[in-house]
Parts: sequence; structure tokens; C-alpha cells
Amino acid sequence: MNPRKPIYAILAAGLAVILVLTFTPYALVTRARKAVAAYIVIPESDALRELAAATPTPTPPFDVVRWYSEREDDPARHALLVQSLDGKATLAEHNADVALNPASLVKLATTLVSLNMLGKDFRFETKIFIEGAADKSGTLRGRIVVAGSDPTFGDFHATLISKKLAERGVKKFTGELVVSPDFTFNFSGKPDESASRLAKVLKYEPKKVTVEVVSAGAPTLVVKSYPLSDILLYMNAHSSNFVAEHLGAMVGGPEGVRAFLVGELKLPPEQVMLSTASGLEVNRLTPRGLVAIIRALEAETRRQGLQLVDVMAVASGDYGTLRRRMVGTPLEGAVVGKTGTLVHDDGGMASLGGIVYTQRLGKVCFVMLNQGSSVAENRQLTDQLLAEIILAQDTPAPIPMPDKPRHQLESADLLVSDR
Repeated sequence: MNPRKPIYAILAAGLAVILVLTFTPYALVTRARKAVAAYIVIPESDALRELAAATPTPTPPFDVVRWYSEREDDPARHALLVQSLDGKATLAEHNADVALNPASLVKLATTLVSLNMLGKDFRFETKIFIEGAADKSGTLRGRIVVAGSDPTFGDFHATLISKKLAERGVKKFTGELVVSPDFTFNFSGKPDESASRLAKVLKYEPKKVTVEVVSAGAPTLVVKSYPLSDILLYMNAHSSNFVAEHLGAMVGGPEGVRAFLVGELKLPPEQVMLSTASGLEVNRLTPRGLVAIIRALEAETRRQGLQLVDVMAVASGDYGTLRRRMVGTPLEGAVVGKTGTLVHDDGGMASLGGIVYTQRLGKVCFVMLNQGSSVAENRQLTDQLLAEIILAQDTPAPIPMPDKPRHQLESADLLVSDR
């Protein structure tokens, strides 16, 4: 008999005992768990089913760098931000905190501050003083004094004055025509030249034209301008630097506009540099700052019972710089915007900012700043890129507009009163 066999038998028996002791508790616990689970009923739940479903991956922001690179264009020359009005959805972002020259997008800031400080119904007043009386032949040899700073004063205003003077028996004027230093006519900022143009439209032949500070007094006539909202629409649609500078002067100039942006909108001071209220010359704003301005402007127009379309043009249905822009594209009629163009400063700039109306996100704010001498090419690329960004994540929703372009600064909107 092999002396080792008893030892092997003892070891085998011991191993069997260990295995039984190891797995028996696990088997008992598992069987117990199954038994308990059989008595637990989990009710049907939409919330649980939703949690069980795969969580959808949010659509990533549009790859702007790749888009420009594929067209052999340097992405560093461009900066943009496309974001829902509530700021919860960002459709595209590139160099959004880089301060570039916004060109005439500065007018959006001037629009915001003017509306906030003056109100939509504000009207410039041009006061007319008549010194002397017409003789039997209808000739006035005294003085006609015109005082006012209405930047839109022109032919329509002059025609109203002519009619009112004719009602007073004035058919001919050979006296002295006096205008205030801030008087403008047909977008001319030179008061003496403006006075001569006024006389020509009135068909008067004054013996003398004078520019002087006009003393306060009771005017014979008061001509009230178009309401501010109409003036702003004209200014933005046609990108009128002349009107923008005059409105800017009413609210403290570029310094006043900047103070509002920094103080009220809390824009970082180092990202706001304004040398003009029109966007001429060298200014600095970021796409993020400009989107904040557009949001604030949208809120301000609503607060005053207006819509953005009341102070900004629609592409491509309105007269002005957006006329025929985006025509035939999905964005036609869905964009309320403002253009910006500089040919020389900062190597040339072509900018666009505003709101796209969409089906899912509603109002989508956008700002696109493009640097480079090829302004026409940058405009084309801007329109194409904006369309691709929107269409990648939403559907444009054109707003109702008349079949013909809206008339701006119509004579019927002027007011004239006798004093």
C-alpha cells in the first residue's frame, strides 16, 4: 500500500469541504434575492422609459474654422457669434471675445441709446421766426429766421414752410435769411450752404444769408420732424453717418454711448472703444458685446411697443444697404439686420448683425465681423455662412412684409404748427 494515498484522500476531502462552504452562502443569497425580486412590482413610468432611452447628443456648434479653412480663407480675420435670443443655444462661435472694428454696427448702439434716452415719439423742432409783414404785393422785406438741428430737414420741410408763409400772404421774400449754426438741409452740415439750399427750394431770393445764434422767443411756425423711430429706420436702412452723428450728439456723443454700454449693459470697458457714433474711423467692439446690444435693443423696442423691424431693415425687401441682399435664399425675409462697411480703416471691414427669425428657436441673434480689403467677397461669404449655420440646426421663418419696399421719411409724417 502506498503510504501517500491516505494523505491524498484527506486533502481531497478538505478541498471539497472548502468549496461547499464557499459557494453555498452565495447560492443561498442569490436564490433569496430572486425570491424577493419576484414580489417587487415596478410600475410603468414615462419618466423611467425616458431615462432608459439613449440621451440624445446636442448638436455641436457649427465648425467655423473648418468652414473658412476649406475656402482657403484665414479664420483669424473673422469673428462671429450666432446665439438664440435667450442665450441658451449657441449655433456658432468664433473669436467672439475679440474686439474688432464693427464699422456701422456701431449705429445699433446709437439706436439703442437714442431710443432709451429720447423715446420713440421724440421729434426735432425747427422754429421759424418771421420779422416784418408782407406788403400789398406779397413781398416780405424783413427777416426769416430758421433755428433747429433736425438732421432730416429738407425739401419736404421747406415745402410745408412755403405753404404756411403763402397762407400769411408772403409770395416773395427779398430780405435777410438767418439760420442757426446747427441748421442742416438735405444732409448738409454746413449752415450757410444749407441756408442757400433752403432759399432755392422756397424760391426766394434773399438779399443776405446769415448764420447766427438765434435768441429765444415765440416762433411764428414750428416744424416737427418725423418721429424718432422713423428716423432710426432710415438711418439704419441707409446707414446714414450724418444722421447717426447728429443723434449721437443728442445723447452725449460717442462717450455717452460708451458710458451706456459699460454702465447699463455691463460690457467690459476694455472691449468698448468708440470714437464716433456712426461707426466711421476706428472703433472696437466684440461679437459678444454686439449681440448683447442687439438683445437690449430688441427688449427696448418691445418696451416701447415697437418691434425691431420698426427701426431696422429687412433683407431683402427694404430700401437701403440690405436691398436685394439674400434674395432667393432661405434667409430672404427672415433677417432684420444692419450692415457695416469700411474700405480703408483696419484694412477694410464688412460686417453684418441683427436677428434671424426661425421656426424652432424663434429669434436668433447674430454678429459677423470680417476683416479684409475684399468687401464684396466678404459680404457674399457672410450671407452663405449665416445661411449654413441656421439651416444646420433650424429653419428660417420669414416675417410678413408688404409686397413693395417700405417708404421711409414720408412728408405726411411731418407736423407743422402755428404759434
